[in-house]
Amino acid sequence: MDDSFSIRTVTPNDMATLKSLILGLAEHERRPQDVTGTEDEMRHWLFDRKIATALFAELDGQAIGYAIYYPVYGSYSARGRVYIEDIYFKPEFRGKGYGTRLLAHICKKVLEEGYIGLEWSALDFNTGSIDYYLKLGAKKEKGRTYFDFSKECMEKLIARISK
Repeated sequence: MDDSFSIRTVTPNDMATLKSLILGLAEHERRPQDVTGTEDEMRHWLFDRKIATALFAELDGQAIGYAIYYPVYGSYSARGRVYIEDIYFKPEFRGKGYGTRLLAHICKKVLEEGYIGLEWSALDFNTGSIDYYLKLGAKKEKGRTYFDFSKECMEKLIARISK
């Protein structure tokens, strides 16, 4: 493994690089039109509000991948877990063990902070990643459907109840 590989926390000055990597993920997921956040909005939520942790995976000081994750609470277990929102590497750096090293870094950090596990999702068509996660020992969650409730949906619900 390459000794020039490192992992570091993203800083407020890294927003252009982070956004570029997010665009790479969005293109990989066939959703580039969904990237609407600005660098200022990213900086606000990641650093002013401290809503999530962002990490860069770097090779020779250049960002080749990233991860964004945040804590979630399990009401049944009354314990904290961590949700990985994004984990992404540029295509030319996949299959070289860097993703495993980044995931292991996140595992070590969250266990040290007292969390009991990780969760994340993968798009159905991303079979390479799904197979990789299963080989690592991750389990597919069954019997659950995820929902997205937009700002507009929230506003409509509030308006409906407020009448």
